[in-house]
Amino acid sequence: MNLLELAIVLGVARIGSYVAARLRQVNVLGQIVAGLIIGPSLLGLVHSEHTLEFMAEIGVVLLMFLAGLETDTSDLLASGFSSALIALGGVVLPFLSGVAVGLAAGISLPESLFLGTMLTATSVSITVQTLREMGKLNSKEGIAILAAAVIDDVLGILLLTFVIGFIAGGTNILPLVEKIGGFTIFIVGLAIVFSRCENLITMFMRPGNRFITFSMVICFAVAYLAEKAEIAAITGAYAAGLIFSNYKTKDKIAKGIEDLAYLFFTPIFFASIGLKVDVRTMIGGIGFSVAVIILAVLGKIIGCGIMARLSGFDWRESLTIGAGMVPRGEVALIIVNMGLKKGIVSPSLFSASVMMVLVTTLLAPPLIKLFFKKERVGSVLNGNNSQQA
Repeated sequence: MNLLELAIVLGVARIGSYVAARLRQVNVLGQIVAGLIIGPSLLGLVHSEHTLEFMAEIGVVLLMFLAGLETDTSDLLASGFSSALIALGGVVLPFLSGVAVGLAAGISLPESLFLGTMLTATSVSITVQTLREMGKLNSKEGIAILAAAVIDDVLGILLLTFVIGFIAGGTNILPLVEKIGGFTIFIVGLAIVFSRCENLITMFMRPGNRFITFSMVICFAVAYLAEKAEIAAITGAYAAGLIFSNYKTKDKIAKGIEDLAYLFFTPIFFASIGLKVDVRTMIGGIGFSVAVIILAVLGKIIGCGIMARLSGFDWRESLTIGAGMVPRGEVALIIVNMGLKKGIVSPSLFSASVMMVLVTTLLAPPLIKLFFKKERVGSVLNGNNSQQA
């Protein structure tokens, strides 16, 4: 990859972000489509290769570190039984149905496991934007969606860790449990040390560029150790973010890393996703892509909806919560990209997954508005009945 190709990737990704924002969509959509347009399938201006892949991997690690950094562990613990149930429903049903459909379609077990894991991911950024515009962000449904989405991310990352370990180690799960257990103990120990030494570290590093560099060193080191332990590097990056998530200076750390990540590395990652999509494969496998999309939508609406209903929400509220959990985004793309790099996920499943992310992100806002519209219709009917009485 030469400097001109890098300039093209960054420039077109930025244009894609701008167009997406003008269309009131998330930046990720614009960046993926931008990569698709300049990639081998269409214009052929840029080809995905090792240098680009390495920069994209840095983007993924920073993205997951920020996700961990922004996770409020106290809110996570206090989110309540209902949010945990909703998240569990949104993980278990999509995972099992994804694996079952994959096997029924003749896909190998490892690839089916990746399909199921990818379907568990939720990206609520578009949901938050929709709820905020409707003035419903602090509604019962909005609060439940936000809390469940955080738990969903944690469960999804844990599931990915088990899936990768299972594929690497075969049916003997004891070594896998030992690796994950050992890594968990290491992270907990590291978190305790960093928590006890927060004042000392802050005083020595001073909040600013030095502290940001220090946190990035920890991020990449933990991600490397996770990968060496045959646990996903993104799991290590997320765990490293959690270590700093209770620091008083976490906002300054996040701001410094966001500037680097969102302006350079993450646009490269999402554009690289588009570069890898084979349009001919996508068109040829349109039936499978539609099946994956239907599975993605129904898995969240039914799984989260039923659990929300069991938690005391009425059916309209439950379906709204399910619809709010439908969008897939960064984590789903990270999972399927990892599978492609490892030679587990085929180009057809990769293309179907990218299409699924695009469609579910576009589909969620009208679904949410539809269910809230039913609330308004119900309120009007109840009011009319009261007046007649």
